Amino acid sequence: MKKWILPLVLVVMLGACGNGEEQPAEEVKRPLPEAVETVYADYQEALRQGDAEALAALDYAGERTDIPATGAVTRELSPGDIYESWVNEAGDVAYLVHEMEDADGNELPNRLAKVAIKDGEDWKLVVTPAVLPIDVIGEVGELLTGIEANEYGVNPEANARLADVPEDEAGPIYDRVNAQTDYVALEADNNVFLLLSETLTVPENQQVMIDYFEAYVNWYDEQEDGLRAAAATEDPVEYLEVLEPLKQKLEQAIDGYDERLVDPSFG
Repeated sequence: MKKWILPLVLVVMLGACGNGEEQPAEEVKRPLPEAVETVYADYQEALRQGDAEALAALDYAGERTDIPATGAVTRELSPGDIYESWVNEAGDVAYLVHEMEDADGNELPNRLAKVAIKDGEDWKLVVTPAVLPIDVIGEVGELLTGIEANEYGVNPEANARLADVPEDEAGPIYDRVNAQTDYVALEADNNVFLLLSETLTVPENQQVMIDYFEAYVNWYDEQEDGLRAAAATEDPVEYLEVLEPLKQKLEQAIDGYDERLVDPSFG
């Protein structure tokens, strides 16, 4: 099936919060701190090697990191280059959009994102689900206000390349890439920040997101065995089948949080 979608859990929020009416923010471009580039490079290497211990050392939550590490190896994919980044004025929160690559180094149609947080003297990436500090949620919202999610969530060149695959060859390729795309269920859904942006600058909404992240973490913990089994499932079609009920349970776990968000114009 030729189907490319953003790997976003809360797609409904895009229409619910009025992002399409936003005017682009006047962006103050700040360079990504070298320490963040270093921790991102460590993240790349950890997933390429399937090294859960190394992944835990840089993950903000630092738990269950063997699940995405195993999943990346099984899916034969790894993080690619950083496509875009934003850094707050204080220089202690950053947001990265990055490519994902297959085993041959080809970029995949959907990009992933990471929140980077300075924790003491060290930087951490949000790799597995975690409850983020409320001020970090607001900071990321400020950074991404005015950003068009689709511009950063999709790699159009990779999308177009795969769309040109001959029909008689397309099935297995699309199964494989769809399975790689759904790998996001084994990491945290940081892409949700792209959808909400200005909505997250409202204090009421920041508290809603705290509750959302708690529900996300609880789902991850409760479905640990299923996620671990999915991560180790080699066949792409079987992987998608194993993952489907887990995704349905996630939808149930986070159901209703979008309805609690208030429009930023009324916040």
